[in-house]
Amino acid sequence: MRALLIALVLMVSTGNPPAVAADGVPAYADLLADCAASSDTACPGQQKALAAQWPKALAGSVPSLRNFAFCLADGCYGAFRVDPVRACALRIVVAAIGDRPIPAEDRDNFDHDCSRLGADDQQAAKLTARDLVRAIRQAAR
Repeated sequence: MRALLIALVLMVSTGNPPAVAADGVPAYADLLADCAASSDTACPGQQKALAAQWPKALAGSVPSLRNFAFCLADGCYGAFRVDPVRACALRIVVAAIGDRPIPAEDRDNFDHDCSRLGADDQQAAKLTARDLVRAIRQAAR
């Protein structure tokens, strides 16, 4: 069920169905940019370095969620497709499931990534975040 929810969230947030791994979880590759088209030599190494973090992020690891939020906002040396709505959604997830009180760094990152979005994209990020939080909490049961 968790995998289905996450796949639906990703499909709605991008407008495209995500690539799906054999276990039904959206594939890490769905987030990646084409390193062959990037002039940054760090691209392949960045993709490889973060591959192990994706399952942790889907399980609710706050540090992993922070890493992916950054990479979806920044591109991480050309390794990831820049997706401001997903980046904002992950910042919301971090705020929802992370430390209390919410650390200043997380508040600042939320403000930075989410304030740039228009009203429609902010609403899409909120809905995506809501569904991801539900999926993470359901998987933790």
